[in-house]
Amino acid sequence: MNQLLAFSILGLSCSGAVLMLSLPLLFESPTGYVELLLAAGSAGSFAVFAASALVFRNRLNHSKD
Repeated sequence: MNQLLAFSILGLSCSGAVLMLSLPLLFESPTGYVELLLAAGSAGSFAVFAASALVFRNRLNHSKD
């Protein structure tokens, strides 16, 4: 369980970094579909990794009790 939590936090940080790097691309004109898909995909993966990190942390806290 600790390894799953560590990998989800690592994925959360990597997808957050990609999201921060892809946001300035959206403000240049014209916005292509590739930049939009990159930002949407990294935002989606950020949300998935954040939710999984919260769930794994909650399960890890309850398993220790």
